[in-house]
Amino acid sequence: MIYLFNSTDFILFFILVFLIYWILPKKFKNTLLLAASYIFYASWNWKLLGLLLISTFTNYFLGLWIHNAENNKSKKLFLILAIIFNLSLLGFFKYFNFFAESLVSLLNSFGFNLNFTTLNIILPIGISFYTFRTMSYTIDIYRKQLAPTKNIIDFSLFDAYFPQLISGPIERAKNLIPKIQAEKQIRNINYKEGLYLFVYGLFKKVVIADSVASIVNNIFALPNPSGAQVLIAAYAFAIQIYADFSGYIDMARGISHFFGIELSTNFNLPYFAKNPRDFWRRWNITLSSWVRDYVYIPLGGKHSRFLGMYALFITWLIMGLWHGAAWNFVLWGLYWFLLIMIYRIVKYIFQAMQLLKTKNNVITTFKNWMITILMFHLTTYGWILFRSENFGQITAFTRSLFSGINILELFNISYLYLYAIIVFMAIYEMLQYYKNDQVFIYKKSFYYQLAFYMTLFFLYIEIGAISNVEFIYFQF
Repeated sequence: MIYLFNSTDFILFFILVFLIYWILPKKFKNTLLLAASYIFYASWNWKLLGLLLISTFTNYFLGLWIHNAENNKSKKLFLILAIIFNLSLLGFFKYFNFFAESLVSLLNSFGFNLNFTTLNIILPIGISFYTFRTMSYTIDIYRKQLAPTKNIIDFSLFDAYFPQLISGPIERAKNLIPKIQAEKQIRNINYKEGLYLFVYGLFKKVVIADSVASIVNNIFALPNPSGAQVLIAAYAFAIQIYADFSGYIDMARGISHFFGIELSTNFNLPYFAKNPRDFWRRWNITLSSWVRDYVYIPLGGKHSRFLGMYALFITWLIMGLWHGAAWNFVLWGLYWFLLIMIYRIVKYIFQAMQLLKTKNNVITTFKNWMITILMFHLTTYGWILFRSENFGQITAFTRSLFSGINILELFNISYLYLYAIIVFMAIYEMLQYYKNDQVFIYKKSFYYQLAFYMTLFFLYIEIGAISNVEFIYFQF
């Protein structure tokens, strides 16, 4: 299964592609990467490779038609066709059963006696990511922010480039295509940064995320967990999903470095956020910027307060549904909508009353850390909504969490590894935060780097091993 970065099959695949890539003349490099990308995707399910090809070629020609249209009416028509095509593709494969079941349940509640049998639809991995990529391409052409790419190989590679194909980052064509088309020299490759990103990303996935997953799965399988168990599960899942997703992105960026193509940073120490808006400037940055530019602002998010609230509501409804076709994701999106609205109100009150203003550095530092800790726990509760299977589980977990926590339960020996991971990540990310540099390690001396990599290797040998556990965001 070469589509898994954390498998030996992928590592062998990557080494082979890398060696051939730098041997080939410039005019064949992108063709090789495109072929490798299709092989990479077909290793998951070769039958659904056709869906990716249909998406690519349709958006390629629609982009040309939008650009070459003789008048604005024709341009708008082609844009509407592009949006309908992409949303129909995404809607059928990801949301058909969800909306059909919900509609039947609603009608039955009004007295209709309807039955519904779900269709056996396979959700193509990466469809949410590559659909959003191609939608931004046609919209940017319509807005005259981008000229269409006439080279079908370059455009196809933009859509299918294997490091970012399945779980992002959601690159914009105006950023990625010039990098694809640029001439590459092997002497210009930043191998140190590429190696660091891949190795640390692999460490986060295998040693951290996959290891704490057992704690999360065991507690979420309980019908009535205690408050302490819910708290542990929330902390563990906050670590798991962050290490899993950011680990994938780190690995994707590291792999891409070796081909001379730099992908966007998608995470910037999100658990150091001081408010909901700050969190989404740090977590899945390319997705949050996408919905801001193509949903929130077009709906009037920067105009009147009423339009802004309406745009924010629709944006977070879409954000919730983008993550999955289930009501818990809708609730999770609405939870973030409420957090942002409450933050706006509280911020307005504090500014009006000039509260929390002080020139004392110690007080300011303490205040900032308290706000950060509060934001982390608000985010962590949101992950309970995200991870839960249904409303009943959300209700049971919330009731347990707020009915009391037995402190002694937190000292269970089985949680020792989780605490060690939390301490490790807190210390390391604090260094990254204060240095304002997430890759500062590879810039240190040889012995400093050696000590770092040996530490990771020791933990890797003791705790983790290359496995075939899929990344969490593959399901989105």
